[in-house]
Amino acid sequence: MRNFLINTLIICISASLHASIKTYKCTNSPSEMLEDISNNLIKEYRSKEKTLTNSNAVREYAKKATHEAVMPSLDAEYMAKQIVGRYNWNSASNAEKANFIRAYQKALASEYSKFLLKTSQKENYLKFYPSRKNTPAQTVVLATIDGRKKKSTIGFYLHCVDNTMVENLPYKTWMIYDITIDNISYLDQFKVSVSSTVRNNGLKGLTQKINEFTTKKPKSKSKK
Repeated sequence: MRNFLINTLIICISASLHASIKTYKCTNSPSEMLEDISNNLIKEYRSKEKTLTNSNAVREYAKKATHEAVMPSLDAEYMAKQIVGRYNWNSASNAEKANFIRAYQKALASEYSKFLLKTSQKENYLKFYPSRKNTPAQTVVLATIDGRKKKSTIGFYLHCVDNTMVENLPYKTWMIYDITIDNISYLDQFKVSVSSTVRNNGLKGLTQKINEFTTKKPKSKSKK
């Protein structure tokens, strides 16, 4: 009886966690998915910015909100394998893999939150277009952002796979495996920038370097 109650409790907790984490089945439109994630975050940023005391607080809130909204739909495990290569990935322990994925998620959330914070300003407008090169297993969604100086094109590369970030989902979801800005791949750029660290210090050393970078705090600027 005790084991039954424990198992029931675990199932209920798991169900409640899945209910609070938004994922997008492959039957959903990938364009609508990305628009939903980004526009909801921009709306939150604009609202929260009015109540926070300084720019550091806004940035920290933005990173946290972005992590919670975007990470369930971002294939960080796939990206991690591409960055460190098959040998380093296969030779690492499960704990080292998990630590790296967490560090990489934080770095991605930080970068995407910076982008969305800029997008949330009045002079910018983010517009999504219907997906291109669409197959049941893979697609590309383009978006444009109008800035004061130029228009940039953002590409989101997605595939339909078993979700690697949310355990025990009974269905496949769209997951982002790369983001490009004006045809420059974030995944490729990141891979090149850390290649020497991976070569000299392996997965553990790269994780440490990423954590050091993401925990650096810029000087606080109070709102006027």
